[in-house]
Amino acid sequence: MTLAVELGEGFADDEVIVLVDGQEAWRAQRVATNYSVGIAAIATVSAGVGSTVEVRVRGRAKSRRVGGEQRLRVDLEPSGELTLGRPRMGDVF
Repeated sequence: MTLAVELGEGFADDEVIVLVDGQEAWRAQRVATNYSVGIAAIATVSAGVGSTVEVRVRGRAKSRRVGGEQRLRVDLEPSGELTLGRPRMGDVF
């Protein structure tokens, strides 16, 4: 299945890596949030139910097991903490 990993708020010229079950599935340089829409980028990856998705940025990582959802949202808090979970609202793209 295709999973959209929505990179949201807090990104500022960052390198972001998305792994699925430990294998790199997506990488981008200079990822920055466009605050007019609250999105920095959308990483589209292949991930089956039960796969583990991990996002790495600024030396931090956060992972989550996929349970059938088609979208996940990642935000980078001002403290540097990553959040990874379900999007705050329904489809906007």
